[in-house]
Amino acid sequence: MRVAIIGAGPSGLVTLKYLLAAKNALGVEPIEARVFESESGIGGTFLARTYEDAELVSSRQLTSFSDFRFKSDEPDFVSAKRYLQYLNEYCTHFKLWPYIALSCPVKSVKSQKEGGHLVTYLLRGQQDTWECDAVAICSGLHVEPDIPYIEGIERVPVVLHSSQFKRRDQFGAGKNVLILGSGETGADISVLAATSPTERVVICHRDGFHFSPKVGPIVK
Repeated sequence: MRVAIIGAGPSGLVTLKYLLAAKNALGVEPIEARVFESESGIGGTFLARTYEDAELVSSRQLTSFSDFRFKSDEPDFVSAKRYLQYLNEYCTHFKLWPYIALSCPVKSVKSQKEGGHLVTYLLRGQQDTWECDAVAICSGLHVEPDIPYIEGIERVPVVLHSSQFKRRDQFGAGKNVLILGSGETGADISVLAATSPTERVVICHRDGFHFSPKVGPIVK
């Protein structure tokens, strides 16, 4: 059986690991699996769409894979940079690298009349195809920015989607900043804005919300 895995973020990597281990774990025929990743490294969003001081909002106990834990002396909430390093260590530990094609965007996936699928991809500027029996879509939810149209937004001097934001200095000095959304990313970026030399920071949201620290005070 051949399986194409699209995306080398956490879900793509763990899918690859378990497909390769299926022969020994389940006693099935060996599965030939390949990962196609459009970025130059593994990690998905944690590689391509993180920003200064980003940390995971789930604890290392919940975030790490059960067969490859973080070290016990690491912080409960690791940085995005550390998590990316952890994913690279995961690939090395389980010898996944030979099955991962980086800088290899998939252009199309087509079902074939005789069964299976034909994956068309680009690698080193050359287009090629790979026939497989199944496809695992692990490309995530956050590749294409969702930017709603807001009347008058064209008059705002600078409009950035969070995927374009990387550093505090992008706010500039003495600026008024409006942040749309109060999810994890909105909360993080609002803190970065408030701790920058901005004039004013306003968070706009649809519903009520409550910010709280990931770690509370230690009670002795």
